[in-house]
Amino acid sequence: MSISENAIERLDKFPEQFSETYRNKKIPIIISGAAANWPASSWTPMTLAAGMGNQEISATIQLPETGVVYRKTEKEHRRTLKLNEFIELMESGASCYIDQADLSQFPSLADAYPIDTLLPQGRRFANLWLGARTRSGLHYDPMDNFLVQIYGAKKIILAAPLERARLYPFPDNISKSQIDPEQLDKRRFPNVSKVKFLRGTLNPNDLLYIPRGWWHHLGAPGQSISINLWHEPSLTIRDELGAIFALGPAGWATVARDFTWHGLLRQTYKRRLYSPPPTGKQLYDLCKAIIYRNINR
Repeated sequence: MSISENAIERLDKFPEQFSETYRNKKIPIIISGAAANWPASSWTPMTLAAGMGNQEISATIQLPETGVVYRKTEKEHRRTLKLNEFIELMESGASCYIDQADLSQFPSLADAYPIDTLLPQGRRFANLWLGARTRSGLHYDPMDNFLVQIYGAKKIILAAPLERARLYPFPDNISKSQIDPEQLDKRRFPNVSKVKFLRGTLNPNDLLYIPRGWWHHLGAPGQSISINLWHEPSLTIRDELGAIFALGPAGWATVARDFTWHGLLRQTYKRRLYSPPPTGKQLYDLCKAIIYRNINR
């Protein structure tokens, strides 16, 4: 097995010492069949449409099937439509995605995913992901994540936080990578050849633990339904400032520009597909919140 094809560790049941063995050491892991007893395990695109077909949802459609999705903008692909219309798109073979839909907007589904069995307390954010022929792009999230595959399969590619410099983050969006791990451009991004990727497949009822800060690329070759659960602990402000510092002088200039232009001067920006506001704008908002909190103590 080559360096770029190391397998994600897989277990048949949730480990009793999960926090000590995996969470505290930030080690990703797949738990086979972790959601086999969830009522949600019986979901299909058609059963969701039958129960909530007239509900309006936000989706991305006509998605790029090659290259880095973050080079596209939300405006190019974001649409609002009814769920049954979206399912029709899926059935037609279109590449489309209901990405990061807050599960609280689907109250009829609440009893189908017993997240209290995974996380009885603390901050947590549960989302629905439904689509066909989807690709996420390579990125990291600031919180720990449980990703549960309900229907279909997803191909997983992971890289550790220490690989950051070799993954060429966008200077204006440091949590997103400029590389496509499915088709590595080693001429344009020569250091990517040194990255130690982990790979695996998430089958129905499997759970993937993605530690905070780990880079991940998720792709579904067919139809797919997933639930994810972001939860504490989170990356610290020091962690995020370290990521900015690692960009070097050119990256610092980009962050400073966006801090001023989109933050201080409130100028609009083009939102990248599947992306937060520019890093400089996020830094401005954070500083503003800290100042406001201190003033109002």
